[in-house]
Amino acid sequence: MADARAVVRERAAARGLSFAALSRLIGRHDAFVQQWLVRRSPRKLDEDDRLRMAMALDVDEVSLGARMPWRPVIFE
Repeated sequence: MADARAVVRERAAARGLSFAALSRLIGRHDAFVQQWLVRRSPRKLDEDDRLRMAMALDVDEVSLGARMPWRPVIFE
């Protein structure tokens, strides 16, 4: 799995989004994404931030650190 921070850097650059603009798109203060990328604070994105960021960058949430959902094994 790719590092979530690397995915954000790459996708934001590809879309021409500054970190401040991406922060505003997800409803956070201008420095939020930069702090998450550089200072690593917070250590991981909360679910709502991760969902909004995935939507803004048009990526799967799993690439931003979401766990794969558990599914039962179906035996036929």
